[in-house]
Amino acid sequence: MTVPVPSPREESPAPLPPPATPEPPVGARTDEGSALLRYGLAVAGVVVSFLVQRTLWPFMASSPFLAFFAAVMFASWRGGWGPGLLATGLSLFTVHYFFLKPLADWHLAPTNLVAMGLFLALSLFVTALNVRLRRANAERADLLERERAARAAAEYERARLRELFMLAPAHLAIFRGPQHIFELSNPLNTAMLGNPKRLLGLSAREVGPKEEAERVGQMLDRVYATGEPFVGREVPLQLPQPDGSVRDYVFDVTYTPTRDVRGQVDGVAGFGFDVTDLVRARARAERLARELSHNEEHLRLLAGASSFLATSLDTKATLSNVVRLAVPTLADWCIVDMAMEGGGFQRLEVAHAPGEPEELREALWAPAPYEALTPALGGAMPLLLRGQPFFIEEVTEEGLRQVTSDPGRLEVFRKMHLRSVALVPMVARERPLGILSFGTTWRSGRGYTAADVPYLQELANRAALSMENARLYHEAREAVRLRDEFLSIASHELKTPLTPLNLKLQALRRELDRTPGPVRRELVESYVDVGSRQLKKLAELVNDLLDVSRIAAGRMSLEPTPMDLAELVRDVVAAYEGPAARSGSALQLECADAVAMGVWDRQRLEQVVVNLVDNAIKYGQGRPIHVRLETREGKAVLTVRDQGIGIAEESLPRLFGRFERAVSERHYGGLGLGLYITRTLVEAMGGTVRVESRLGQGSVFTVELPLRAES
Repeated sequence: MTVPVPSPREESPAPLPPPATPEPPVGARTDEGSALLRYGLAVAGVVVSFLVQRTLWPFMASSPFLAFFAAVMFASWRGGWGPGLLATGLSLFTVHYFFLKPLADWHLAPTNLVAMGLFLALSLFVTALNVRLRRANAERADLLERERAARAAAEYERARLRELFMLAPAHLAIFRGPQHIFELSNPLNTAMLGNPKRLLGLSAREVGPKEEAERVGQMLDRVYATGEPFVGREVPLQLPQPDGSVRDYVFDVTYTPTRDVRGQVDGVAGFGFDVTDLVRARARAERLARELSHNEEHLRLLAGASSFLATSLDTKATLSNVVRLAVPTLADWCIVDMAMEGGGFQRLEVAHAPGEPEELREALWAPAPYEALTPALGGAMPLLLRGQPFFIEEVTEEGLRQVTSDPGRLEVFRKMHLRSVALVPMVARERPLGILSFGTTWRSGRGYTAADVPYLQELANRAALSMENARLYHEAREAVRLRDEFLSIASHELKTPLTPLNLKLQALRRELDRTPGPVRRELVESYVDVGSRQLKKLAELVNDLLDVSRIAAGRMSLEPTPMDLAELVRDVVAAYEGPAARSGSALQLECADAVAMGVWDRQRLEQVVVNLVDNAIKYGQGRPIHVRLETREGKAVLTVRDQGIGIAEESLPRLFGRFERAVSERHYGGLGLGLYITRTLVEAMGGTVRVESRLGQGSVFTVELPLRAES
């Protein structure tokens, strides 16, 4: 294996010195010394031979040429042909003159001629041998020197190549034999494969992870068998780390066969280049380009969604537009659940892309129980209620159980073959309006990533804003309607006491004009009583308007003092027995406790009791009215029950609202402020007020006040 994990660079070895130029050995020169020296040595050798022959002559009389033959050999070996011939000539002259008979005579005897000829022949032969031997020695020395120089140069180049090999910024290795035994591995390659002392000599299949080693071994087998290089681009490899983990890398790999002197493949050289960062950078750039394109598409969709959602001020139409935007552009399935006032959700929309099963849509219309939406503390609903999205990139069984615990709904989700799910809350002004559920299936091949969730949330936010605008628009229209209705009723109610008062004054004026003397006292008192009642009614209407104004401005104040509620209730019941009798109703007081002490604002509490009793008389239809006061569990409980027209069930939730009326203004007067003021005053004194009623069966108003209420 030649593709290691990158490791720190080993210290670079010192650069190799260039090979030294070798000195030629002794005897390898073709021109040893000058000619004078060579010839001088030849002459000296003859002289030495003469002295030796002369000294040993008594013992060597039969061998006059022996010493001179040595001189010729020395001269020819030392100097070559010239000195050898010189030594031969001098030796012949010296032997003839000094050692052959007749001595000291230049006369040449036939017998001496033969001996001298034989000496000359031997001398020439020895000289020729020495010259050839000398030349052979010189050539041999030259060849040895060249071989040594070549070896030194080859060793230098080999060392330099090894240095470059070891310092190369790539992962290099050389394998030998069919088993691919490591012969060499540079530091980068060794860093991943283990201890370099143990690496050399191992087979490639014995080094590294088993699967990766086998894959590399197969590549080496093919190169070794075919003799053709293998080039792999961006080959993925999983390599072990020092901490025991496995990390993914990408390499460019080249395996080249090596050959012996006969041209046969004897190994493989491997080269690996780590391109992990390059590949990851390219993949990151491609991913960013896709995300940019994806984001541009989402931005265009959101830009169009703002104008599209603004085309309607109806909540259902807005939700329908959201579904049309989401399916099939963003999702294969889209579900819309609206939050209810009393808790829970109401399913309003279910849509799917073409090709999805229609029967599953029908199954999804039936909402799961609210409890099933919160299967666990870590499920989807806690996040959604906090205004956070819930996202599953790859849907699993465990992920589905975080969405719902209802078995039937789980089975539907399984049949949908969901791939990705995103549940995003619709929140406006920190108030949850509902949930948008987006899903993609394996049929379409689409899926969501974490980068898609903000866009889905933004679409939900814009839908929530559009719904909030629709709600505010309808509330504004309703407020305008209530204002117009109130002005109409207020003008009618204010005219109601003024009209009889005006009529009585006109009648009194006519009586004064018709009677010259004093007008009868009884007649004037009847007119004054009618005017007083109408003025009192007018004052009550004005006071109600002032109270509403104070409540809206936050200026309603209380003056609590210790008081007995039972006494107050008895006083109010006694004061209203006359009006009740005129309407045909009988007031019945049940006061179980003689004393109900507390700290309250007497004037405001009287206003509460008066409003309830007055309402009971107005809507009681002349039937008995029961007023009951009791204390229980530290509270004073006042109950006013009538048997009149009652209140419709759909009107009960808004009965205590401002300007709200449960009856027609044509048949019953009033501004719709009494119960609103009553609720506000009771709550300001720490109590509660509620109503129980059915249409045509009367109403029961219950006020609970703490006996030790604080101001």
